[in-house]
Amino acid sequence: MMIDLIENLKVIAVQSRPAEALIIKAAIDRIKELEARLSDYEEDITDWQISVEAQMRSRKGDK
Repeated sequence: MMIDLIENLKVIAVQSRPAEALIIKAAIDRIKELEARLSDYEEDITDWQISVEAQMRSRKGDK
């Protein structure tokens, strides 16, 4: 999904005025940077999600 966004922004940048294209290209770079930083936390998020789901199942089983 993020790849589609970046590809669409690249198309828009090509069709834009030079000053606007610079801003769009900077946004693309920032998106890529944030995506890379978030990927470092993906495993932590998955572990957290599994833990929460397990707690919810155990509480549901207690009732």
